Amino acid sequence: MGFDLLTEIYFRHRFFADNCLRDIRVLVPQQTATDMRRYGLLFRRLPDRFVLLYDNSDTDQREQLLREDLALVFDLQLQDNLFYNYTGLQQSDIPNSILLFGNEDGHAAGKLHKDDVVTASEVAPFEHQGGIVSARPFARIILSLTPGLSDRYEISFAARTTRWCYFLMSANLAALSEPAIIDTNNKVHFKGPQAVTLPDGTNASVFVSEEAVALAQRPLHTFQLVEAGGIGGLNRTIISALPSPDIKTVSAAGIPGYDRTQAYSEIFLY
Repeated sequence: MGFDLLTEIYFRHRFFADNCLRDIRVLVPQQTATDMRRYGLLFRRLPDRFVLLYDNSDTDQREQLLREDLALVFDLQLQDNLFYNYTGLQQSDIPNSILLFGNEDGHAAGKLHKDDVVTASEVAPFEHQGGIVSARPFARIILSLTPGLSDRYEISFAARTTRWCYFLMSANLAALSEPAIIDTNNKVHFKGPQAVTLPDGTNASVFVSEEAVALAQRPLHTFQLVEAGGIGGLNRTIISALPSPDIKTVSAAGIPGYDRTQAYSEIFLY
């Protein structure tokens, strides 16, 4: 007696350098556990995925199993309270909604959702069953075991994008005659400097990216603070690699003239 792979479901997130999302706990509801025992299925949890195995003692077992019209439900619990800070997902009423995933027709190839990454299309109201108050899962997978079952699926999340704001705070930086922030790959451009007064009354200059920039575990861009028009008209590098935003904070950046409905990341330079 042995077991072969029926299918496996990977958790992916573009924020992480290896594209692997590990902070997901997979729960097996009682009915699913009962069905799995009945049909000789095994569940195995790995760091970035879970695996379903079937008993291969009968050569036709897989084909017979996929003709049973069986649906298995798995609940997902989120174990990172910063998840929504770095995830590009519109889910406005988080406490009263969940994400629903499945392998029905019309989804992106190899995915348990409609598009290449999870979107608001997967957001659904959370309904307590039978009027009983129960813990709300972060997400739920309804996996239909049908002849078209793939041996691999992914749930893929996009990284959040924000407008990056660099504030020049120290006297030395404030004294620069022509400061500028440049992208060494020349893909992201910054406006500024603009004089602003911070909530505590401090005066500063700020540069704001013209484009939204993806947050990432490891920087995707190298931004530099330079003083323009130096000797021979060349830029003088002041800071060769500016820090990336802290994902613990995302703001609406109260900078005059900027859209407060957008998300901003603030970085203070001293």
